[in-house]
Amino acid sequence: MDFGATPKTFATGAVPATIRTDISVQNGAAPVELAPEKTVRSIAAGEPVQLDIRARAEERRFDAQRQQSAQDEMMQQRRFEERRRQQDLREVIDRRLEVDPKTRSIVLRKTNRESGEVVEQYPDETLLKLRALSRELIERDREAAAAPTHEIERIA
Repeated sequence: MDFGATPKTFATGAVPATIRTDISVQNGAAPVELAPEKTVRSIAAGEPVQLDIRARAEERRFDAQRQQSAQDEMMQQRRFEERRRQQDLREVIDRRLEVDPKTRSIVLRKTNRESGEVVEQYPDETLLKLRALSRELIERDREAAAAPTHEIERIA
């Protein structure tokens, strides 16, 4: 059994690189193997570009402040419109607290002043009817319990 490290052979058919002499290499340039018509030469850059990072940060801060002020103004406008709408509703809706005679409970009724229509009512009609029925059943039970029982004694 052979566990040994047998040498592996690789086929090499590499062509040795040839150095081209028709391309002039400038200082700081890297030599490439391209056809002369595909090579690119860099042009002298001139003055370096300077970026003022503080000015950009200040512009961003100013933009953020402008957006925040626009949002604040929009929220203030919404609040104003909501207050105006609530005020208009107060002028149209009449609120009254009444005592329901059947259930003897307090009822809040909001009615439209112009049409007389009930807009909201707390507790609602269904609950008032249930309370009235419950009160009536309790009173009947009390009456039945308080009524004298008739007993007949029979003596023979």
